[in-house]
This record gives sequence, C-alpha cells and structure tokens, in this order.
Amino acid sequence: MITLNELKERTGIVICVYIMVFASQLIALNTDPKELFLGMIISFCIVIPSIIIKESVKKPNLPGFAWSTLLAALLTLPMSPVQSLVVDNVGKIDFMITVTPLLAFAGISIGDKLPQLKKLSWRIAIIAIIVMCSTYFGSALIAQIVLKFNGLI
Repeated sequence: MITLNELKERTGIVICVYIMVFASQLIALNTDPKELFLGMIISFCIVIPSIIIKESVKKPNLPGFAWSTLLAALLTLPMSPVQSLVVDNVGKIDFMITVTPLLAFAGISIGDKLPQLKKLSWRIAIIAIIVMCSTYFGSALIAQIVLKFNGLI
C-alpha cells in the first residue's frame, strides 16, 4: 500500500509534468487555456488513482501507465456516463507534446540503475535493436493490412 508521503511525492512529480505539458501546449499550439486545463484535470484524475491502484494491486504487477490506460479505456467506453466528457476534453491535449517531459523523467528514473545496465554491456544493444526492428516491422505490417483492407493501396 502506498503511504501518504509517497503519494504526495508522486503527485508532485505528476504536477510538474502537467505544468510542462500545459506550457508546451500553450506555446506550440496556441490552445485555449480553459479547454486545455479541463482536459488536464480530467487526465490528472485518471493518473492519480492509477498510481494508487499500481501500489495496491500486486497481481498482476502492471506498470502505472498500464493501469492509467485501463482506467481511461473503461471511462471512455460507450456505456460510461462520463465518456463524452473525457473524450471531448482530454482529446484537446496533443499527446505528442507530452513525449519530451515523459522521456526526460524516464531517463531520470533509470539513472540509479546504471550499474545494472553496465553489467548487461553489449547484450542490451542487441536487445534494443531487436525490439526496435520488431516494433517497426510489426507496425508496418499492421499498417499494410489496414490500408489494404480499406482499399487505400
């Protein structure tokens, strides 16, 4: 179970990320701050319970983003009473802009694991190449199938 202090700390980190995303959205896309703020609040209300669920549920041991994705998927089902509210407002956030702060935090989070990564040495490079190639070819295959199915190619 997550302690109150841990939750406060993680909430602070999430708020920092949201501030960066909010600022980048305003600067890059000239998004209306009121519309963006509501989408951010709704998204925040998905992330914080996901952190609590991740720390409370031990089996299956899913990462926090998986719980966020699952919770968001449930809230956006057609039968959900908040579906239109969530879709309309969170849809105004350009999630490609969120990549930079998220990658920065991912980099910081693995910073304390450098000794473990050094032990993997050259093997990590092979694994990374295999993962990147399989992701690329898997995406290309899915795109090919979908485009052919829709008669676009």
